[in-house]
Amino acid sequence: MRLIATVLILCSAGLSRQLLSNGNFELPPDSGWTQSAWGEFTDTGNCRVRWRHAHNGDRDFELMVHKMLNKGFRLDQRVELPTLDVGFRASARLTSKTENLAYYAAAAVCLEYLDERDSVLGETRIYSATTGCPWSSGPRLHLIGAPDSLNWHEYSLMVQDELGDLPGVDPDSVVAVNLVLLTYVDRNG
Repeated sequence: MRLIATVLILCSAGLSRQLLSNGNFELPPDSGWTQSAWGEFTDTGNCRVRWRHAHNGDRDFELMVHKMLNKGFRLDQRVELPTLDVGFRASARLTSKTENLAYYAAAAVCLEYLDERDSVLGETRIYSATTGCPWSSGPRLHLIGAPDSLNWHEYSLMVQDELGDLPGVDPDSVVAVNLVLLTYVDRNG
């Protein structure tokens, strides 16, 4: 059985170089970023972070977040927002595959909007998923579909504009975001 969700992201990802710690991955990914895995198979080599130049043929560092088998893996960084008039830009290659139709796989670059207590008020996910993924847009979740591709794609948005797509989130309560690279594999509902 082969279930894979992968996020590859270029060093230019982030809200801006001024706001992210190690946003260009010039240091190892554990510098400024937090890793977490949950579900089955979290410590058997099925969750991986690879950091190198070879993912994309340029001189900058890229990062691959990879999950096989059941549940999830994420790499995230909390970023204080001095204003909501902040842009987000990422170059990503999102891949989701499954050979067992009882499971779905998904990969995403996410912005979680946080209040002063670090509670998640809402979220934007740029994602690729296989059939059976239960994610759906709603008042607190905005999904932006991305091609499952071996090619790199550019994504950009303004945080203030994006909050307009989330009627369940009070923009005045947002003080920070979590920038998340997420890979997820689970059994279909």
